[in-house]
Amino acid sequence: MGGSLMMGAVIATAAGIARYSKFYRRELAESGNRELALDGLRGMAALMVAVYHAALSSTWLATGVWGDARNPILQLFGPLGVIIFFMLTGHLFWGKARAANGKMNIVKLWRGRLFRIAPLYLFSLLVILLVAATATDTRWLALENWKPLLRLLSLGALIWQNAGQTDFTVFNAGVTWTLHYEWAFYLMLPFIAWLAPGRKIFGLAIIAYMLVWVGRWHEINLQAGMYFIFGMLCPVLLEDSTLHSRFRRPIAAGLALSATALLLWVLAGRDSFVSEHSISLAGAVFPLFFAAAAGNRFFNFLTHPAIRCLGAISFSLYLLHGIIFRLVFHILKMNGLTSLTQWDHWFILIATAIATTLLCAATYRWIEFPFLSKSHKKSQPAAGLCPETDLKKSRNG
Repeated sequence: MGGSLMMGAVIATAAGIARYSKFYRRELAESGNRELALDGLRGMAALMVAVYHAALSSTWLATGVWGDARNPILQLFGPLGVIIFFMLTGHLFWGKARAANGKMNIVKLWRGRLFRIAPLYLFSLLVILLVAATATDTRWLALENWKPLLRLLSLGALIWQNAGQTDFTVFNAGVTWTLHYEWAFYLMLPFIAWLAPGRKIFGLAIIAYMLVWVGRWHEINLQAGMYFIFGMLCPVLLEDSTLHSRFRRPIAAGLALSATALLLWVLAGRDSFVSEHSISLAGAVFPLFFAAAAGNRFFNFLTHPAIRCLGAISFSLYLLHGIIFRLVFHILKMNGLTSLTQWDHWFILIATAIATTLLCAATYRWIEFPFLSKSHKKSQPAAGLCPETDLKKSRNG
């Protein structure tokens, strides 16, 4: 119930932003070539991750344990949101590769990703370091920790490591791990793009699945690669005009939602299913994703201005929510307020989430958008809400 109230509060806040902000009214009115349903889906994915970490924060305050949402549905929100992000990246960029007949401009691709990720990442890192400096003894600043500190500047391409006894991931809910896989995809894409024309993706999917199992035998988790593959399959499948048309219909939205809900319910009893980002979880959410990729608006929910506004600020929401939640709950813990009821926790979380949404609207406007506009003007004559969304001709961390 608390999670639902928080989602409603964030969506209502986004609705207010979309309606009363001239900047967002103008940007949301310009649809360009973007796939609007995927705008909304990205926003919902970011919101799901935020609600998941809100539930984890509540448990952490009460018990000191991180990782238990104390609700089976909320426990799935984090993995589901992340998997949708990876599918979006795969679908949108593979679509661009197909449109370019398998020839990707490496400089243009990597420059665009740099403009997309670096500004907000560096801003969030600055905030994390400031919080860490006030919450720890700052021994992590010792010269001997130069390697893990240098990794922080990799824009997420390198997994963060502890600097001495300081684990920086506790200050942002550890969300930057996904950027490691995103960067890996962007680095590989120009070299596998020649497989984009035709239906070679099916062979690539088989090889990737085999590699996942080989990785399991050697205790190496390669499952994230399959999440991109799920998304990459969509542009090929949707070339069938009949299939594309059918999945845009309202009945397809109902069937996709029902199929995803049924698969989640059937598989939810498996410990591995709920405890890790599993391929079966990706398979369960694929019907919903595929319908959205076909342009299904899900009864106009995904294209509502509030949901598309969340899509615009999704990267800010994804990177910043964990910092704000941790800061607020750390203050509560330091003041001995650990015996609050769960409803008190959710009341605080809802208020914090509303403030975070407003902050993210500001960071998108003043940190992300200027760089996105600059990058987009260099690559295309018409600017959209953000290259990533325009990539939606293809694609979000």
